[in-house]
Amino acid sequence: MAAAPVAVTVSPTTLAFNATAGGTAPSGQTVSVSASSATAFTVSSTAAWLGVSPSGSLTTNQSLTVSANPSGLSAGTYNGTISIVSNGTTKTVAVTFAIASSGGGGSTAGFKLIGWNDLGMHCMDGKDYSIFGVLPPYNTIHVHLLDANGNLITAPASYTVTYQAVTDPLTGTLNTTSAAKTNFWQFAAALGFGSLLPDVGLKGSAMPGSANTPQSMTFSTTDNTWVAVGIPVLPYADAPAAPYPVNYYPMMRLTARDGSGNSLATTDIVLPISDEMTCKNCHASNSNAAAQPAAGWVLNTDPAKDVKLNILRKHDDRFKSTALYQTAATTVGYSTAGLETTTASKPILCASCHGSNALSLAGVTGVPAMTTSMHGLHSTVVDPATSQTLEAATTRQACYNCHPGPTTQCLRGAMGTLQAPTGGNAIECQSCHGSMSNLAVSTRKGWLDEPNCQACHSGTAVTNSGQVVYTSVFSSGTTMRVPPDQTFATTPNTPAAGVSLYRFSAGHGGLQCEACHGSTHAEYPTSNVNDNVQSNALQGHSGMLAECTACHATVPSTVTGGPHGLHPIGTTWVSRHQDVADSGGATACQLCHGTDYRGTVLSRIQADRTLAGHTFTKGTIIGCYSCHNGPNGG
Repeated sequence: MAAAPVAVTVSPTTLAFNATAGGTAPSGQTVSVSASSATAFTVSSTAAWLGVSPSGSLTTNQSLTVSANPSGLSAGTYNGTISIVSNGTTKTVAVTFAIASSGGGGSTAGFKLIGWNDLGMHCMDGKDYSIFGVLPPYNTIHVHLLDANGNLITAPASYTVTYQAVTDPLTGTLNTTSAAKTNFWQFAAALGFGSLLPDVGLKGSAMPGSANTPQSMTFSTTDNTWVAVGIPVLPYADAPAAPYPVNYYPMMRLTARDGSGNSLATTDIVLPISDEMTCKNCHASNSNAAAQPAAGWVLNTDPAKDVKLNILRKHDDRFKSTALYQTAATTVGYSTAGLETTTASKPILCASCHGSNALSLAGVTGVPAMTTSMHGLHSTVVDPATSQTLEAATTRQACYNCHPGPTTQCLRGAMGTLQAPTGGNAIECQSCHGSMSNLAVSTRKGWLDEPNCQACHSGTAVTNSGQVVYTSVFSSGTTMRVPPDQTFATTPNTPAAGVSLYRFSAGHGGLQCEACHGSTHAEYPTSNVNDNVQSNALQGHSGMLAECTACHATVPSTVTGGPHGLHPIGTTWVSRHQDVADSGGATACQLCHGTDYRGTVLSRIQADRTLAGHTFTKGTIIGCYSCHNGPNGG
């Protein structure tokens, strides 16, 4: 009989270091290597800055010390790999090394920064605004500053926080300036946005510029974050001249400083931005006969202008002879002869007539809101790729015809990447937002009437709507589920009465929900590497911030005081959980581990771990039977 293969286990499989360029080497981190039987394995690293000891040929069950050396390295994010090879099988440990340009690297005296983009994806028109504008360059970031004890800073005192561009760890590109990459600033005033200086956004936030000058953020007492609203970042990386490299996930480095200018903490985050509103699929000249204007295709030699002029010509076909158009055009100063005619003197801002909460514009009375018009009009459009109407579509590919997009893949978070048992995506855009006609209801308030977390995350393993988590917010038809338990609920009446939005909600320690779980559509972990850089740096692995030490200097001694009533996780808890259970706390365990104590999705482990001699891979559901013979076992 052939001998059983030797199984080699490595934990953890990801490490993150922070340092200052030219500074001292960060203290070593430990990687455990174990095997199912005696064997030999070799250890090597791929980068000169990455050290591992011991190295070379080793025996089984080793504790490796990994270190990173910033000497001679410039500011940026570096990636390396440690390889452990045994019997022809290779295990790897991915290592991320963030080098700050100045100050104390990732953290000084225990301070931590946690930053995020508010929407998970912002959209903009792209390079041309001379014909019309839907959305200007606009991106908003928030950041929490935590002190050495993990407490949220709720008053700015002498602290400051800035943002500046940082090199993309995958592409090596940098995105510091936008002014030369689009004609937005040439037409901003004519569009109604006022006279804006190049690289300055609608709300005053600016790009760092070619010198990559750190830009100040403003403290908000509403959510205790430093915030920069409306940064005019574009999805085009820096280059001496056009064409500029496309990058929908450029990165910024956030830095906190004290009153003397000393760096306290840094973190790198994504400012997602896309121009992939693929109107060209139907509206480019000679593309889709069903979308051809009555007067024929425009056939403009500039592809960006061609698409937009065809859209306005089609809009004129439908509406310019109506009384409502005539009234609206007169109200906002557009030509009563049509929108195409108007562009001879100035560009069109769609939200001038079609109200949009994204731009805080009410539009013209009687004209449907932008979301109503766009979703309602296009619901009956036949998707040329599937030969079915967009209303009938059930997958995100239909939505990607207009929202970013086939390449951008903005629905990239933990929910978007969840796979159904039978294969394919378990959650689609329609699972949360419904069909096109749902979004086109005239009474719906765009950007405000949105699904909430508890419609799917319906409660604990003891109290829920029939199951702990669903893959659709709808209990039936278009009715959003209202669960009996609010453990995972968004904050009521936030940001306004009657609405309850995830991106404005707060939870554990006063932190915003997005700080720990990631932005809307980009909940941690995402399928985009750049989104996961911050989590890896803070806790050593991707995913939502689950490790207490991501914020706290030490693991708190609590039982139910963590996020959503969670106990601490890791070896600290393992060593004391039996005492808690024996003292009458076992019933509380059922909330996450289930009434049978075998575990549920709420007790899924967030990283590879070795606990009490047992090794578990990320994603394993933990229950009493994982280590014991049930809740009463030894």
